[in-house]
Amino acid sequence: MKVVNIFYYYDDRVSSEEELIRYYYTTTGWAEALHAKGVESIIMTRFIKEGFYQKNNIAHYFVKDKLGSHIRFWQLPIRFLRRVNELDADVIHVHSLTLSLQTFLLRLLLNKKTAIIVQHHGGKSPGAFKRAIHNLLNSVADAFFFTTPAQGAGWFLKKKPFDKVLPVMEGATYFDYDNRDVGRSAVYHDRREVRTKTGMHGEPVFLWVGRLDDNKDPITILTGFEVLLHEHPGAMLFMIYGDGLLLPAVQQKIAASAILTAHVHLLGKVPHEEIEQYYNSADYFVLGSHYEGSGYALSEALRCGCIPIVTNIPSFRMMTNKEQLGALWEAGSMDSFVAAAEAALQKPLEQEANACIYFYQQQLSFEAIARVAAQHYRQVVQTRLQKNGKSS
Repeated sequence: MKVVNIFYYYDDRVSSEEELIRYYYTTTGWAEALHAKGVESIIMTRFIKEGFYQKNNIAHYFVKDKLGSHIRFWQLPIRFLRRVNELDADVIHVHSLTLSLQTFLLRLLLNKKTAIIVQHHGGKSPGAFKRAIHNLLNSVADAFFFTTPAQGAGWFLKKKPFDKVLPVMEGATYFDYDNRDVGRSAVYHDRREVRTKTGMHGEPVFLWVGRLDDNKDPITILTGFEVLLHEHPGAMLFMIYGDGLLLPAVQQKIAASAILTAHVHLLGKVPHEEIEQYYNSADYFVLGSHYEGSGYALSEALRCGCIPIVTNIPSFRMMTNKEQLGALWEAGSMDSFVAAAEAALQKPLEQEANACIYFYQQQLSFEAIARVAAQHYRQVVQTRLQKNGKSS
């Protein structure tokens, strides 16, 4: 079976093929894991230049056109789509749910035997009118990948396309991309030794990894953490972030509270190759997301045995094994955060941490994702062939 992953967007700050592959390493890891399960995986993306690159049995094609790095919903990359068609795949895996006109055109160009799967990569569903347009154009797809079926429910107005939703984790991550984490055993690490390197301390240690924005809601976390400190005066919260749209508000919130000033540490951006040590220094992982496509930081945290205290949204419910790991709380509610934190703190720490690591290995790792995706691909191809057989 041949699967071709296609990407319409690219980062125009990236100048080489290898750099682009590294930038989008989650898909590379997915493809390599599928290859190990007997699925031929190809990645094709629009780029600033023509090119071909092969590594670890995965072929990467780069197609140049005149449309720029981010095409609009009405722009048609016809040359790119024709190149996709030339690969004669069993499945075209489209990594964009909102470029539905392009998916419709792709269906017109493809061989009848070729199935189309469209994957959701985060973001809220649009209003009813736009959803109706997307539903109509995307109806040519054979299936849709969402982290959970509940996420798909918000994108479809009728039952028929929603029936095509297949659950699969959005992706996984590597701490050491060059070596694909070979030799990095996913086991619980004693926090004391690693904390001497990171400088993290506290009883217990909470960790935030994510943007400082309204969606991830750091203010609610800080408000709740201030309350939590009255019962757990030894606790510390360390915050790692890249984009800091709410950084001034976060700094103001901390500065206005003596107890937060003493117990919250803003670390800023940490290089990805170093971030594993910070996860391995923490006891609990916190985030206030109102919506997520999946949650890469949460995935990394679980891999390192950080016990999650995260919001009750569809992807996080799945990633915490239906709240069997850590505790969930209602987004935007400080009281709910405090209650969830107290509930998580009551669980045996090392036992819960090992449960997180085991769940990651079984359900969220590249190998686990490839196992599920391969089953979905085969199911969709079989259904497509049966459909064509009946119509011929």
